[in-house]
Amino acid sequence: MPDDGPITSDFADDPDMAILIAEFVASLPTRAHAILERIDQGAIDQARAMAHQLKGAGGGYGFPCITEAARVIELAIREQRLVDARTAARALVTLCARVVP
Repeated sequence: MPDDGPITSDFADDPDMAILIAEFVASLPTRAHAILERIDQGAIDQARAMAHQLKGAGGGYGFPCITEAARVIELAIREQRLVDARTAARALVTLCARVVP
């Protein structure tokens, strides 16, 4: 996958998934920013829970890169590496901006 091009779902060719994928993609920027905001606000448990939820959803909608990015955030929070969690959350925000239905 290119480091700066659009990211599409592994299920992009499945017409039954099109609406669900579009809704998920539309929610990604808000969800990614919310995780970063929770980390910045010190609401670490909420940020971890949100990252965990996104980790599961990413794969379910055909975006393994979202799953991996959220996994990195969740792990960093669990290990109390908050600087790393913040860096990973910023990377998630950037990644989500590249996702298209």
